[in-house]
Amino acid sequence: MTAVRNSTGATSSRNRLGLTLLELLIVMGILGVMLGAGVGAFTGLDPGRRTALSTVTSTLRLARNEALARRAGARVRFDLATGAMHATGFRVVGTWRFEDMGQVNGFGPLAEIVGGELPFTNAGYMGRALDFSQGHPSARLEVAVQDDPGCDWGEGFDLGFALRPVAMTSSRLADLGSSAGLDMRSDGGLIGWFISQSSVEGNRQVKGERIRLETPAGVLAVGRWSRVRMSHDGRFFRLYVGEVEVARSFQEGRLWRGPSALIIGGGPGGLPAMVDDLTLAVAGNSFHAFLPGGVSFNEKSPKEILFSPSGALDPVAHNAPLQIKLDFDDGLSEQIYVGLYGTVEQ
Repeated sequence: MTAVRNSTGATSSRNRLGLTLLELLIVMGILGVMLGAGVGAFTGLDPGRRTALSTVTSTLRLARNEALARRAGARVRFDLATGAMHATGFRVVGTWRFEDMGQVNGFGPLAEIVGGELPFTNAGYMGRALDFSQGHPSARLEVAVQDDPGCDWGEGFDLGFALRPVAMTSSRLADLGSSAGLDMRSDGGLIGWFISQSSVEGNRQVKGERIRLETPAGVLAVGRWSRVRMSHDGRFFRLYVGEVEVARSFQEGRLWRGPSALIIGGGPGGLPAMVDDLTLAVAGNSFHAFLPGGVSFNEKSPKEILFSPSGALDPVAHNAPLQIKLDFDDGLSEQIYVGLYGTVEQ
């Protein structure tokens, strides 16, 4: 081969038109690494796998967020055979306040004062309030929840209001459609109750037994505003004062839905207290989802996950973190973890 010297004195070969064997092997090795990484990346981006994981995690987080937002329990049920998921939280039926003298404000079913004069006071929890202590003993606030077909508390309810006792006597605080109620005791305690729903021959639903729940004495104080709540999430019956749980009872099942209104005050002897900022929510914020084709729940996955009002796993139902396993038709599987504090990870 004839070498040609250029002006710098270096030599080059006119006949070197290809790659050496070593260079070819290096190029092939680089291509192999790049292709291998690409295949792995595309596997991780499989749309069916990503959709399945997203569907389950979104359903769980939705239920947990509902529990946190409403400070009431929420649950997710899994049908392991069909791949269906059903998340249930609470929806607000109405809120009622008393800022305009003689007029009830808010949204939801109609609320009105009946049975006698019931004055407003400027010393409310937030602005003005109803002063039952200065009203006629039979005066009460009636909310026409029985006229709202969507207000079905059979799966659960959450009733709350601000309360300021001016004296401690045994008095009726609230009656929810003759199905559930809350009373004040003379020792500063609370009594909550509800009526369960029973089935008879022909699967006809009838009125069941009356369930009672009591708090310790002294959870209320004369002259002090407290946020009082009564809640049933389908499993637990709870009472709260100042967002602190003061009584709880395991009572699983549906509630009987009575035919009458939500009543505040108006019991025998009247109510020596001020009331403000009334809210009612019922179980009914539901979300349904299904696993995509080619994916199924592993048979060892839980059939139900319950979140407490704090957003954590309900400690009575779950004493350890939970694992949901998804099986794919290609033989692979993925796990989703729910921690004790309700965090959802994969």
